[in-house]
Amino acid sequence: MMIVESDQQEWNRWYEKFVQPIFVPSEHESYYAKIKRLQTPFFPKYWIAEKFYNKKVKDDNRFDDELKKYFSFLYSCGFFMDNILTFEEWLNVKNWENPSNENINSESILEILQKDGGVYELKRRLRWLPFLNRQDGF
Repeated sequence: MMIVESDQQEWNRWYEKFVQPIFVPSEHESYYAKIKRLQTPFFPKYWIAEKFYNKKVKDDNRFDDELKKYFSFLYSCGFFMDNILTFEEWLNVKNWENPSNENINSESILEILQKDGGVYELKRRLRWLPFLNRQDGF
């Protein structure tokens, strides 16, 4: 798959705006004020993200650090609880973009990551995850 530069820029912009700040203690106050002002459909809890990152994904060599932090961000927003599945189950299901929907993607997250350019394809698709882009707010 050819990586479009704008896709990578969009991932970077979104990641730096919404994911990275929850891992920077000095940014927590301004971050929470920003997401409240923007009325995002998600509310990550930094202490949960940090705990998930340190205990679950920090040493997992299947993912780069951005993906590890993104997965921790999702966990802290309640994504896995809302969809009643574990992190490992999610990595292997074919409908990972919307686990409550019966429409099934062609590949699991782990299958995508094994392809050439898989990390970039996954990031492009994760950026638009329906859980984070609900119609009722953001």
